[in-house]
Amino acid sequence: MPGEQSGLTLVELLVGLAVMAVLLTVAVPSFQGLREQYTVRSAGMAVYADLQLARSEAIKRNSEVTVCFTNSGSTSWSYTLHESGDCTGDIIEAVSSQNYPSMMLTASYSPSRLTFGPRRNSLSSGNIQLSNGNHMMKLITSNVGRIRTCSADDLMGVPSC
Repeated sequence: MPGEQSGLTLVELLVGLAVMAVLLTVAVPSFQGLREQYTVRSAGMAVYADLQLARSEAIKRNSEVTVCFTNSGSTSWSYTLHESGDCTGDIIEAVSSQNYPSMMLTASYSPSRLTFGPRRNSLSSGNIQLSNGNHMMKLITSNVGRIRTCSADDLMGVPSC
């Protein structure tokens, strides 16, 4: 009929808004948890890539490359890759916690450095733990030169510890 109008009544509009509000209340905390998981995983994979870089540089240069950790166990950490068996050689790369706010890095190596030799079986056993309070990821090194990642929090894409 020519005079009819179509649209939503005020009640239908309010019901739709109420359903949308309930869905958002349920979904937003889930997205926050996912974001925190991805932040931990991203930081862990960046450290993993840097450890692999240190290993390949040691082989390429046929000399030791050392990863030196500063402020381990805090949220204001940093590490540098040095072209030497200690923390005095030329810097290959430097990374700080500024890219990963509220992320804590704890390295179990004593004295706060991990040295890669140009040959196999020359790596210290230990681990590097990254956490943001709710989620955690570990990078584990073995004395046979292997580096692996794991998580006790079932991070997506990371094997369990």
